[in-house]
Amino acid sequence: MFFIGIFGIDQAQKTIGTCNNVICPACGALTRFEVLKAYSYFHIFFIPTFRWNTRYYVRPVCCGSIYELDPVIGQQYDRGQNPEIRNEHMRPLNQYPQFKTCSACGARVESAYSYCPYCGRKL
Repeated sequence: MFFIGIFGIDQAQKTIGTCNNVICPACGALTRFEVLKAYSYFHIFFIPTFRWNTRYYVRPVCCGSIYELDPVIGQQYDRGQNPEIRNEHMRPLNQYPQFKTCSACGARVESAYSYCPYCGRKL
């Protein structure tokens, strides 16, 4: 935050919607997407006067992945509409799956494990 006397510049982020029953592109789990809006704004006496650098993001609740959302789809969510989010509307920014899948028994295991705790095989 940049602040001089009675005015300043700050950044904000808020959740503007959700998309239920979708498949996560990173980990393949059935999950829910949270649609986020991030922007910078100028304020006078802590009252926002104008915004710029508006960006939209999608965050699956199943893993730590973040995707940048197509601005057209993001603006529709911002207006209260609920359009379908497809993989072509998202651009991956980071993908850190929290789980691995054991090839022997098919169990979902935290990514910190080197061996499956269920069958003992190397992941």
